Amino acid sequence: MYGSIISATDPVAVVALLKELGASRRLATLIEGESLLNDGTAMVVFAVILDIVKGEDLTFGDIVLKFMRLSFGGPILGILAGIFLSFILSRIHNQAVLEVNSTISVSYIVFFVAESTSLHVSGILAIVCLGLYMTNSGKTHISAESEHAVHHVWGFIGFVAETIIFILTGIIMGQRATEAGTKIGAIDYALVFATYAILHVIRFVLLATHWPILRLVGYGMDFKQVILCSYAGLRGAVGMSLALIVAADKSGKIDEYTQDVILLHVLGVALLTLIINATTTGILVKKLGLSRQSDIKKNILVSIIDQLEENVQQNMNVLKEKRHFNNVDWTTLRASIDMKELREQFKRYENLHLDGNVEGIGKSGFETLAQVN
Repeated sequence: MYGSIISATDPVAVVALLKELGASRRLATLIEGESLLNDGTAMVVFAVILDIVKGEDLTFGDIVLKFMRLSFGGPILGILAGIFLSFILSRIHNQAVLEVNSTISVSYIVFFVAESTSLHVSGILAIVCLGLYMTNSGKTHISAESEHAVHHVWGFIGFVAETIIFILTGIIMGQRATEAGTKIGAIDYALVFATYAILHVIRFVLLATHWPILRLVGYGMDFKQVILCSYAGLRGAVGMSLALIVAADKSGKIDEYTQDVILLHVLGVALLTLIINATTTGILVKKLGLSRQSDIKKNILVSIIDQLEENVQQNMNVLKEKRHFNNVDWTTLRASIDMKELREQFKRYENLHLDGNVEGIGKSGFETLAQVN
């Protein structure tokens, strides 16, 4: 049960950083997709094992059937909900409030139906498949004017939900760790650091073992990307949600010490990955050379800035010769359109010429940019 909880990853911070650094979009998609399926699988395994721990009399056949129901029932429900939501959105045009409310309502109803009715399928997998369907087919039914609103509202909801989970976990763990009679000792805190290290080793070994297969299928991976994926396995809201479920269990089948240790380890590992991994992933990306495409783009931008400054100066020289502009303060005008600040931002990207060529690259900057995109 602990393994299913701690295996759930949260790549939001890493994916945002990869996009900022200009790393491969395929790599960001691979990490994000792995997390989605990983979280869904962790939820399914957790639900099955939790029932066993609580003492339900399940045969091997019952376990297989429950696993199959959770694994396939959720995606089917999510796809059906996606078709229904697409139909609703296709009947709404330029109504941002209705479109946002439709996406929120359908998502909530789908999760409720999956988890709280007689269906008993995976709500996480249902929502994931609903999102995948909307991205692939249903997104076109959202009005262009409303897409911005939908994106920002869902971003805000995600931020608030994760914040609440972190706050609740911290409060509950702090209360349990400081109350009289707690069995949590120094060894339990030390094991948090050991668990953090072991998880990285396990993740790297599994990725390295399957690398020959990953290199040939899907997006393909080189060994540098394997190292980054191993390091980018942050833990977050999903794992802590499962730990809170264990901590809130009142069946008496899970002793209080086990509940406290699971909550402590999940929270501790999540904090360590956020403090260490999230803040140093950018350095690792640059050391591995996975942000090289971003450097090329910035080199091209410097070239464009040079060309713009040259055009500005040429046009000003032409205007100075016209008598209609005799009273113009050309010094003030030139200072107002100076690109010094932009140039300072890209000061270290000086290895190029005005024709757009980048050192070490035998193609023009614009041809390179086309290849990168």
